[in-house]
Amino acid sequence: MQDSRQHKLLKALPIDFESLYQRVDEPLPHSAKRWWWCWGGLVGILFVVQVLTGLLLAFYYRAGPEASYETVRFITQDARFGSFLRSVHHWGATFMIVLLLLHMLRVFVTGAFREYRWGSWMVGVALLGITLGLGFTGYALVNDQLSYWAVTVTSNIVASVPFVGGALKNFFLAGGTINEATSSRMYALHVQIFPVLLVILGVAHLFFVRLMGMFRPGSERDQKLEDQETAKKGPYHFYPDHVTSEVAVSLYLLVIISLLAIAFPATLGEPANPEVTPEHIKPEWYFYPFFHLLKLVPGTAGVMLMGLAGLALLAWPILDHYFFQRVDRAFRRRFDLSLILGIVAIAIMLWWAVAEAVH
Repeated sequence: MQDSRQHKLLKALPIDFESLYQRVDEPLPHSAKRWWWCWGGLVGILFVVQVLTGLLLAFYYRAGPEASYETVRFITQDARFGSFLRSVHHWGATFMIVLLLLHMLRVFVTGAFREYRWGSWMVGVALLGITLGLGFTGYALVNDQLSYWAVTVTSNIVASVPFVGGALKNFFLAGGTINEATSSRMYALHVQIFPVLLVILGVAHLFFVRLMGMFRPGSERDQKLEDQETAKKGPYHFYPDHVTSEVAVSLYLLVIISLLAIAFPATLGEPANPEVTPEHIKPEWYFYPFFHLLKLVPGTAGVMLMGLAGLALLAWPILDHYFFQRVDRAFRRRFDLSLILGIVAIAIMLWWAVAEAVH
């Protein structure tokens, strides 16, 4: 009944909204009504928030060894609503990474990367890498003491990459060491290159999701219950049903971010001083596992280990399809080897993150 009323209303409108509705709409499983199915869409909404707040901050920001710190100080201390906007940008970046990780975790645990949905998973891993790059370059733009030395340490780690490490370090720093052009290079990456790549990969991700359809998790019993509910109530529509849910959840999230921006505003340390090394140099929290790994396995070996882990994450659906599932069949599917190994790896990463945070 509800679908028929919607189609009658669309036909009555002077513009051909019905064909537009059919292009935008997509039948979804009724399990998508649960709020944790909104994590992927919330990442996109937070990206829009980051773009808007970033544009407002860019009105005052100027890249340069001294100008970058002074403009951030002016935004934080003197500009009207500057501290609030910077704090919203800071907390928005934090929640964007958290929700992206949770979205990937849900996809992994439910096995939604299977059934040849490899493209969406691989593009999602690339999106995670670009998002982490945005977080790092944004952190570097502050140019206070901690961010300066974090960039120094990270550039030395990048230089350990076999064959291309020196070229990569030179590209990111615009030279062999941090210099006057480094801030401009980081600003260009943060404002121009990474956001464009994020939009392109985001469109590709949606394309693969739409091409293969939404994954329906659960056992055979869950699938039968899903079919019964669809037969009884009709399909759960992407538009307007799921879009409305995501908008509602995003409004709650924006309220939380605003309250955190007021209660815990973004801070600013001492200006960068190349001659004074801080006692405790740590990156942002989302780099803690990699930082801890490099403390255990330093140098080129640690960098290569991180690279192999990244390649394994990227190619996980292929490894799962051609190796892990065959092992499961050999053991009569008594355990899901892919899921077990993935959960162990996630547990180790979380343990390293906590261990680095408390020290």
